[in-house]
This record gives sequence, structure tokens and C-alpha cells, in this order.
Amino acid sequence: MVLSPLALATFLGATIAPQPGQPISDALAHLRPGDTLQLPAGTFHAALGRLTGVNIRGAGAGLTEVIAPEGADGALVVGNAEVSGLTLRAGAAHCALKVIGGGHARLRDLALSGEACALFVDGGAVEAEQVDLRSAMYGLLQHDGEVAISGSTIQGDIAGVGLLRGSLTLSRAAVVGPSRDAAISVSAGEVSLDAVVISHPGPSGIAIGAKGRVVGRSVSIAGATEQEGGLGDCVQSLGGDVHLAWSELSRCGGAALELSRGRATLDGVDLQGGGAGCLALVDGARADLQGNLCTGRGPGLVLASGSKAQLRMNRWKVDPVLWVECATGARAEILYGEHERAPCQAAPKRE
Repeated sequence: MVLSPLALATFLGATIAPQPGQPISDALAHLRPGDTLQLPAGTFHAALGRLTGVNIRGAGAGLTEVIAPEGADGALVVGNAEVSGLTLRAGAAHCALKVIGGGHARLRDLALSGEACALFVDGGAVEAEQVDLRSAMYGLLQHDGEVAISGSTIQGDIAGVGLLRGSLTLSRAAVVGPSRDAAISVSAGEVSLDAVVISHPGPSGIAIGAKGRVVGRSVSIAGATEQEGGLGDCVQSLGGDVHLAWSELSRCGGAALELSRGRATLDGVDLQGGGAGCLALVDGARADLQGNLCTGRGPGLVLASGSKAQLRMNRWKVDPVLWVECATGARAEILYGEHERAPCQAAPKRE
């Protein structure tokens, strides 16, 4: 019996390489764990289907294009899989690439776009480098799991990133707007940012829910704009925690940082206040502020409804610097390197 090239490649667990212009449905049907599907430059109209234990390689993003049919996601990773060197598109109400359950995807040199989302992760793991994620809704929609993305660009018309649970690490990445909700929206889970640029995000650069946490270093957020239902805060937290170091929040339409109930630690952050000033803390929020620079419109720091902040070696180039709602128990603790007098102190008694 003489085996065809496709049957021989499948038997050996080798590389399956359709010729340019040929449909890839037959090659996809014969893929087995350990196989590699090598796609040439060109456009292919097909969904990659369920991927486990296989490699999908194209000639490069923008050179090899795979377009899923209407009503289908571009690919579904349910085991270990590597996808690289191609553009993958999905249509209405679908995502370009989904990783679910025990799926573990390694992605490189990809352009992913889908109307619902470019990349969807629920309980799986993703390691991605040099990917472009774009969608009419979410660039990355993460229900759970662990995701690490570097050297990439993310855009979504609702949010560039929507994290509902799990952990996300972004490094050397750009999240571009405008988005209707926020460039990065964190309902719960933890986001780690390193050398991330967020530009023209819409009403909020980063929005954090009560169970969310964001830790960032060398983060630049610029151009949050005041819109209907949104104040234009560069960072807005409703009960979650935010820790930023050596970062920049500029051209913020509302506050550079607005914090309600949560905790904030800012170290070496340049803050350019908008219509609501640099920092606004309400509803018992807590902040530790050290070595920051506040410019733009004042006040520099608003403390209301029992909120408290510790201040060390900050520079305030706004007027007024402090606005503290003393009657509610709000307090600013002035520590070393500050030139402001602590408000809410009782006036000395006259003899």
C-alpha cells in the first residue's frame, strides 16, 4: 500500500503542508496530537476547530489569513497548542481564538480579530508574544485562568481588556482606545502591568471593581475623556486596590486617580489632574503616597467620607493642595518631606 503525502505525514506525526490555493479542511480533519499544520501565505476560509497537542504555523501575520465562516469561532484550544504566524478572523458574536478548561495556548506573531472578542480565556492558560488583539467588543475577555502577554497591542470598543477573574500579566504592551467602558476593566482578579502604555482610553484608563487588584510599574495612561456616565478618570477604583510605581497619569479629564473604599499605593507617579484634581478618595478609602508629583488643576488631594492618606515627600504644584472633609473623620497624615500643615487639627486655645 502506498500512502499519500498527507497520510504519511499524519502517520509519522510530521508536518502537514497544504499547497497554496488548496482548502485546508482535509488537513485539519487529519491533524493528530504531535502534528504541525504549516500554512503558506494566502487566505483560507475555514475554522481551525478544536486544537489539542498540535502546532498551527503560518507564513506570518498579514501573510497567512484564516477567516472563520459565519457562526463559528476561529479556533478553540482545549489542550496544549501552539499557534503562530497568521491572521485569524471571526465574525458576528464570535471570537477569533478561545482557550477553555485545561487548554494551554502558546501564541506568537498573530493578529486576532472577532466581533465579540479577539481572545477569550476561561480556565486555561495563555502565553502570548507579539500579538495584535482587536474587536468590536473586547480585545481580551478573560473569565478565569492565567494569561501573560508581551510585546503586543490590544483594542476593544467596549474594553481593550475585560478581566472577570484570574490573573493577567501585561508587559511591553499598548492598550489603545477609545473604549466605551475602560481600556482595562477589572471586575475581579489581579492584573500586573510592566511598561504598558494606555492611550485615548475613553472614560477611564483602568477601572477596578471591589474584588480587583492592579499592580503596575512604568505605566503611562493618557487622554481619558469626560463622557456621559464617566468622569474621565485615568484610574478609577470602586473598592479594589491599585499599586503604581514610576508611572504617569496625564491629560485626565476627571481625576488622575479616584478611589472609593479601596486602597492605593503610589510611589514616584506623575499625576496631572483634570476637572476633579489629582487624587480623590471617598467612602473610607486609604492611600499611601510617596514621592509623587501633582500638577494640573487642583485640588491636589481630596479626602472625603472618612478617607485617610499618608503623605511623604510629594510635590504639589496645584492650589489648593488639600481638601479634607474633617467632620466625617477624613484625615491626611503629614509625614517627612511635606510642606503642608495637617488639616483637621484643633486650633490652639487662646490664653
